[in-house]
Amino acid sequence: MTTMDIRRLTVACLAAASLMAAAGSQALAGQAEEQTPRAGLRERIGELYLLRLTRALDLTEEQAAKVFPLLTRAEKQKAEIQRRMGQDLRALRDELAKTPPDDRQLLSLAGRIREARLAIRKGDEDAEAALDRVLTPVQRARYLIFNIEFLRNVGENLGRFRAGRPLLKRTP
Repeated sequence: MTTMDIRRLTVACLAAASLMAAAGSQALAGQAEEQTPRAGLRERIGELYLLRLTRALDLTEEQAAKVFPLLTRAEKQKAEIQRRMGQDLRALRDELAKTPPDDRQLLSLAGRIREARLAIRKGDEDAEAALDRVLTPVQRARYLIFNIEFLRNVGENLGRFRAGRPLLKRTP
């Protein structure tokens, strides 16, 4: 697998993570009373992610000191963009429910949502490029596998939780 292939796969993984998070943001957008617990859940998942990432990649202390702030900062920026995008999506749905919807408002909201999606992708690409400078080729490959499996497991467990089924404990 070439470096470009690894980069493309990683960006795809990060994009999938963004979509998962955006889907969650969309589902709860506008529900202020649930934002605090949701933010806490997102923070706990982020901490679990970093802990498991450290083990899966066998990061040195020096690498961890570079990777943690990088990923934490990227996640905080992404969370804020997704929060705003969730609000815009709710407003877009509300506008579409009107008879007739205001075309200018639709275009404005759609444009902001597109810009948010682009900003998320750019942030993911920037984080990926920074990771490439820190990780070894073996760690990059492990990162791809870890990221896909971690996100899949989180998505499955959140889906089970929402459906009222027991959670499966998995360790990547």
